Amino acid sequence: MNVIERINEEVSLYDLFDIADPPVRYKTDKKPCQISCPFHGQDTHPSARVYPDTNSFRCFYCSKSWSPTTFWAEANNWWRDDDKLDIGRAINDLCDRYNISDQTFDWQRKFYHLKKESEEEPEVELGERLSLADYYSWTVAKLVHGLAKDERESLKHAVVTTWQHFDSITLTEESWEKDLKNWYEDAKLMVNGG
Repeated sequence: MNVIERINEEVSLYDLFDIADPPVRYKTDKKPCQISCPFHGQDTHPSARVYPDTNSFRCFYCSKSWSPTTFWAEANNWWRDDDKLDIGRAINDLCDRYNISDQTFDWQRKFYHLKKESEEEPEVELGERLSLADYYSWTVAKLVHGLAKDERESLKHAVVTTWQHFDSITLTEESWEKDLKNWYEDAKLMVNGG
């Protein structure tokens, strides 16, 4: 189960409605319940419906749907430069708030760590470096997820250590490419039993 699936399973939209600023008003006596969409202004008649069985809601006026991660990103007005919701920031925030730790090599969270680092160093153009980091981390995660469950369990400590090393790579240093390639080769060896 990846981190987004864990958030969808462990973080109720109703909980997020309560802590959003401003809070979203709802009545849970109706299933699925109707709410006023928090994203298109005041509803004279509630236009969104919450579906507890999928932990999602849909606005029939906006024709859009939200999960906990997408709702949390939009509720906090977290957008990327390309005008897409910053899901990575929402993932990190929800994991921190709800103490969801992924000890199973979630490459997306690790990649967003590097992306955040790049945003803190705007004088260095990191587009190509981030793309390479994304490719390497995704490839390693795919290899790890391809292992049988018992193999993944036996490698758990090694995998967590490998991802911690990935976190320590600084894309703004001169040695970024060498560090990244060394990490990639070491990680592949670890997965392949080397």
